[in-house]
Amino acid sequence: KQWYQRRVAITAGDPKNTTIIFTSDNGFYFGEWGMILDKRQPYEVTVRVPMYASGPLFPKGSTQDTVVLNIDVAPTAIDVAKKSGAGKPKPGVSDENYGLQFDGTSMLSLLEAPKARNSFLIEYHGMGNGIDSNDSCAHINMRCWYKDNKVWYTEPKFDIPDGEKFCFCVDSRNNTFTCERRVNNNNPGIFTNFLYCSFSSGFNEYYNLHKDPFQMKNMWGTLGEDQKWEFKRRIGRIRECRGFEECNQLDNSGLDFDKPFRDNFR
Repeated sequence: KQWYQRRVAITAGDPKNTTIIFTSDNGFYFGEWGMILDKRQPYEVTVRVPMYASGPLFPKGSTQDTVVLNIDVAPTAIDVAKKSGAGKPKPGVSDENYGLQFDGTSMLSLLEAPKARNSFLIEYHGMGNGIDSNDSCAHINMRCWYKDNKVWYTEPKFDIPDGEKFCFCVDSRNNTFTCERRVNNNNPGIFTNFLYCSFSSGFNEYYNLHKDPFQMKNMWGTLGEDQKWEFKRRIGRIRECRGFEECNQLDNSGLDFDKPFRDNFR
């Protein structure tokens, strides 16, 4: 905290004409689902990160329940520059076209006229060496290395004698996934607060966070075939959408299980 305060004091300049946006990297697991020291899965404890903004254009002490994503940082910075007079679009490029280059939106626009973002995309491409080796801690298509007690500085520590190491695998190539996270707590319906993920291996996960907020039971196998096709159709459209307006229109469209999804699936 002291380092952050000093850093701001050095770089901020005039506080009346300075905007600060603060967020963080994804958080580590601390034993959830038996996993530790990594963040490469699409679950709540690692997906959620803090996001704060402070500056003359942001009302002091205000909060927004609307989902804000890291893709909103760049549009926010440009919007602040425009409204402060520091930045202007290139000649011949309108504000409308200028803004549509982003899938995110300015946090200022969410304050001025909240647009509920009910769904968003989560993606990750798994990492692995793709080769085998003589190293006893190397595995094909996985990312592994040796660790010792120094990797864990807080209790409970690993029960590893000082000077000894253990093989720790943090990722694999088939840990490649695309997910839709839908958040609409105003409506407690079954398809309003969920996480659906499609993995490159063909594995699928579905969690109803109204009933299972800690994501303990994968309910994909309980869904009907039409429901499964609808989830796959939606995630394909969310990946392909361009610009905040198009993506947000899809986000708010909801799930419709009354159409012949097999015929319309692309």
